Amino acid sequence: MSVRLPAVFAVLSLLIASALLAEPSHEKNTIIPEGSITAGKTLFVGKGCYQCHIADGIKAPASDLDENLTIDLGGQDHANWTRDQFARSIMSPNHTVSEEYRKIMMSLGANFEAENSPMPGFNDMLTLSDLIHLTTFLESLPD
Repeated sequence: MSVRLPAVFAVLSLLIASALLAEPSHEKNTIIPEGSITAGKTLFVGKGCYQCHIADGIKAPASDLDENLTIDLGGQDHANWTRDQFARSIMSPNHTVSEEYRKIMMSLGANFEAENSPMPGFNDMLTLSDLIHLTTFLESLPD
């Protein structure tokens, strides 16, 4: 039997929030345990994350989406992110809305959209195991 995220969302949220509020450390201390990079990459494609995000060379298919709104999850912007930070962004997309996205939406006069992530909630679509594997894959991306 798989455990769905809503069942553990509150506990994980509290653990992640306390870890993120803790004193910064040079080590990557995380609450989310390490999973499989390969399984995480498979989930990244299987759940359609690649439609709006670029990771490990997996690029979005051709679409009408403005390429400025496609977020590269590797590189400088996410270089020091832990599995916990990726999990928080997946579980609560409005928590971290890209400044670039905000600027683009504000320039279009879409003020409400600028404050809200276009990313859907995945709490009902991922198991806890899925979240662990997906965040392990994202944390493994090159800087």
